[in-house]
Amino acid sequence: MRRFLLILLFSGFIVPYLHAQDAQLSRRGKETFDKAQKAWQARQISEALLLFEKVEETDPDNAEVHLRLAQIFELQKKPELTKKHFAKFVALRPSDPQSSSAYQWLGSNLFRAEKYDSALVYFEKALSMAPAKSSLSRLAQKSAASARFANNATQHPVKVHKKSMGDTVNFLNSQFFPVMTADDETLIFTGLTENKDENIYITHRIPGGWDVPEEISKTINTDNNEGTCSISADGRTLVLTACNRPDSYGGCDLYISKKQGNEWSVPQNLGETINSRSWESQPSLSADGRTLYFASDRRGGQGKLDIWYSVLKNKNIWSEPKNLGPAINTPDDDNAPFIHANGRTLFFASNGLPGMGGFDIFLSQKIDTSWSAPKNIGYPINTQTDQVALYISANGKKAYYTDDNSDKTAGRSLLYTFDLPDTLKNLVTPTRYAKGKIFDKKTQKPLSSSIELYDLKVQQKVAEFSSDALSGSFLAVLNKGSEYAFYVSKPGYLFKSLTFSVADTVSSVNLEIPLEAIEKDRAEVLNNIFFNSGEFTLDDKSKVELDRMVEFLRNNKQISIEISGHTDDVGTDQVNLELSKKRAQSVMDYLQKSGIEAVRLTSKGYGETKPVTKNDSEENRQKNRRIEWRVL
Repeated sequence: MRRFLLILLFSGFIVPYLHAQDAQLSRRGKETFDKAQKAWQARQISEALLLFEKVEETDPDNAEVHLRLAQIFELQKKPELTKKHFAKFVALRPSDPQSSSAYQWLGSNLFRAEKYDSALVYFEKALSMAPAKSSLSRLAQKSAASARFANNATQHPVKVHKKSMGDTVNFLNSQFFPVMTADDETLIFTGLTENKDENIYITHRIPGGWDVPEEISKTINTDNNEGTCSISADGRTLVLTACNRPDSYGGCDLYISKKQGNEWSVPQNLGETINSRSWESQPSLSADGRTLYFASDRRGGQGKLDIWYSVLKNKNIWSEPKNLGPAINTPDDDNAPFIHANGRTLFFASNGLPGMGGFDIFLSQKIDTSWSAPKNIGYPINTQTDQVALYISANGKKAYYTDDNSDKTAGRSLLYTFDLPDTLKNLVTPTRYAKGKIFDKKTQKPLSSSIELYDLKVQQKVAEFSSDALSGSFLAVLNKGSEYAFYVSKPGYLFKSLTFSVADTVSSVNLEIPLEAIEKDRAEVLNNIFFNSGEFTLDDKSKVELDRMVEFLRNNKQISIEISGHTDDVGTDQVNLELSKKRAQSVMDYLQKSGIEAVRLTSKGYGETKPVTKNDSEENRQKNRRIEWRVL
């Protein structure tokens, strides 16, 4: 707002006179005024100031002199003198069209003093006098909306208790843009060194706090600036901003680095699809690493800085970035996007929407393919200083952000945390996560495997990722209240299916997943095959699992399998045997209809004769009711 006003006031340089001189200007005053005007037009500010002050001495009620003095003192950043002369100008010419910019400045001055009611009066006067659809009219309208918002927000503050993350984390003069892994165990942030070099730092949670931060990697940090990064939920994919590199398309570009074991790869430029000759920065990666949000001032946007997004189509190929559109982006600056782990809640910073002044943080929810109207997350999270970096933990309980508004830390940017207030907690759907390791069942060696996560309620794939090649570890974000199918596959191994749901009371699921090599008599359970009690017709939810079985058999044409049905001990032996046969047959029929040769398939029912556990509880009976497949 202040930058715009400076440009507006400087526009006086390109016109000789703003208004006809006042009739009461004396002869000497007129001569001095003309000299002052010439100095003003030549941008000789110091000389113009001396001359206009001389005119004021002889003609203290000349409005144009006060307007010029106000403009000069505004340029010199002397607010008290600026206020004095703008106030005098509007008192002398309250209805003059030139008063609109003066009212706007006076309103902004009152706004910064947190006198929002008084500021609103001046903004509304500026709005009433500014030319329709002009830049000043739009600014006055936005300022008036901000005054109304700020007045209400300060009277109804959000209940937050900000707490510094401590001297161990805040070890530099400035640290900002915090991000975390979904398990809340690893914190990554940007820090500014004494040599004005931006680097990326990493620390891990330890009992009682955080470990001493270290540079994330010598392969990532260089003598140039690296920072404003984003990390995937599992902590193995990093997208960062790097500036002035030899392979840059613009001043600052987005790069990607992958982690295997404990080592990060050399960052690779994301390419000319993502990066342009413009400024690209402030990335936010979705939990599964497949959607990238970022800020850019590239062409085709809604305003200055805008928020864009791109989707990973296949390995290392990103789609053409799309602008988030006018629902999010304004004619001013919108940046610092953060997409929550739930994939539906977007936080971002904007100075184009009503707020507390400067950049405020806003929230928007994705509904189907559109975004809801942005909501200011409130005072005192947002203040009159710029707020641009916010991270909300995957479980929706904690917020981490940068604050440079503390009286005790003037001139420093520190990392703070606070418990999410109910006003935000109710808007952020928390997520849970599945974490574990994939390994060879015989050798116990870790395996790099493809992992797909399906939401059985909607029968759609919601995530696709892989386990670490060196450790076999993985982490997947889960939305609460959903029923999941989890598929693990690797060439040369039987594919593995698991099923689980996540209760509200559980924050995570730990999974140790052994894979078996494709060998004769090796068997797996199809854990996501569903029948109604006592029936053999396949439930629609079974389609996801059966299609994976079809895909496996198409990719491994050398094998044949037996499909076997099993029941618990409820009911007679004969009824259970017939039911198990019909269920196995239903599965075989589906595979045949999907194009698998009948010669490769057999089915058999075993009834209750091969339980995997005792039939002494409903949970155990459920384990015994199953469909298996075995390599012949």
